[in-house]
Amino acid sequence: MGLLTDPTAGQGKFVKLLLKYCDKICGLMYIAGILWFCSLAYPAMNANTYFSENALLPGLVKTQFREDKEALQYHEELLDEMKKYDNSVPYPWLLAKFRQIGLDVFTHNFTLYSPLNKKERYAGQNVYGILRAPRAASVESLVLSVPYRPPTSVHQTTSPSIAVMLAFAKFAAKEKYWAKDIIFLITEHEQLGIQAWLEAYHGVTCGNDDVLDHGDLSGRGGAIQAAINLELHSERIGQLDVKIEGLNGQLPNLDLFNLVSKMCSREGLYQTFKNRGLHYYRNEFKEWWGYFKNTLAMMATQATGIPNGNHGLFHRFGIQALTLEGFEHSKARSSMKVSMLSMGRIVESIFRSLNNLLERFHQSFFFYLLPSSDRYISIGLYIPSVSLIAGALFIKAFAKWLSLKGDSDTLDNKILRTRS
Repeated sequence: MGLLTDPTAGQGKFVKLLLKYCDKICGLMYIAGILWFCSLAYPAMNANTYFSENALLPGLVKTQFREDKEALQYHEELLDEMKKYDNSVPYPWLLAKFRQIGLDVFTHNFTLYSPLNKKERYAGQNVYGILRAPRAASVESLVLSVPYRPPTSVHQTTSPSIAVMLAFAKFAAKEKYWAKDIIFLITEHEQLGIQAWLEAYHGVTCGNDDVLDHGDLSGRGGAIQAAINLELHSERIGQLDVKIEGLNGQLPNLDLFNLVSKMCSREGLYQTFKNRGLHYYRNEFKEWWGYFKNTLAMMATQATGIPNGNHGLFHRFGIQALTLEGFEHSKARSSMKVSMLSMGRIVESIFRSLNNLLERFHQSFFFYLLPSSDRYISIGLYIPSVSLIAGALFIKAFAKWLSLKGDSDTLDNKILRTRS
């Protein structure tokens, strides 16, 4: 603080050198920061992903999901129901299926008021069922969510996701090893529906009270530990893209991403991140360039501050979540398409691992960059480049302040001499 308050500040050798070589120092720091960041995509500067949370026990159990025929039947019935509801959700059918499985079924109503015209409003309704944990009290819970999209939606259909959800719910209802509640949530109006449901579940309002009326919930489970948002666009999946970026660039715990990657690999499904799969190049420059593009794509999505899936709204409530988006066609030449049987097994494996958690995710990283699905850049590696770039701006601003102070002192001396 003495440098900012001492009247004699700005007369030392260090300050004079700083003012003299300020542009060169700032330029060198900025270039060094850019070069440091570019080098992070080089394999020697990043590391292979690994599990920090041993309680997950990924892939330890043998999958038992066999309800693929039920999933196909659910999908056929849902397609017939969707023809009757061109622009809305087939609530009677969904509620009936949840009840047949044996879940505690509830509906959730919410309303969005236009901030420009209060008389203009949009109503929506979510459907969710809760499978109560048979081996524990309703203290903790997991969420499997699917955004419902009617035939008139501009987005790709998610009807296969609902079929897989119902088939998995039927399978899970038969098992007795669940230690956490499982909430099966089908939302309307994309991210608006999930935001209203989360606000109602936690009894809070994240924005203006007069814009989104989140309503009330008739039933709740335990504290939500993790959530998986499922968006499958076909009965047969050739590529599964994992989305992790949330609101304001928040990310889920790295262990959750590693868990999904391992389960996809176990079932032989081509898994991608930013629609780019694993590529092994003999040429070091091509390998670096592939990692670099992936890193930039991730940072660009984070910079927008907008979630790239319904999972992104869970993060603000301290819930680790991600989206699994399945496409029929794959960019990989040698990849094979998997059926709903494999997708059900992937969901089962993920939830059985999450069921093993003894506490919230905390061991692995929350701040990281992903050059590929099997490599990561920790905050300790990329923060020096940020510090160098930001430090250059700080030094330039500080030098500017010193120069303005010197000009002010010179002007004051001239005024005093003129008066004398």
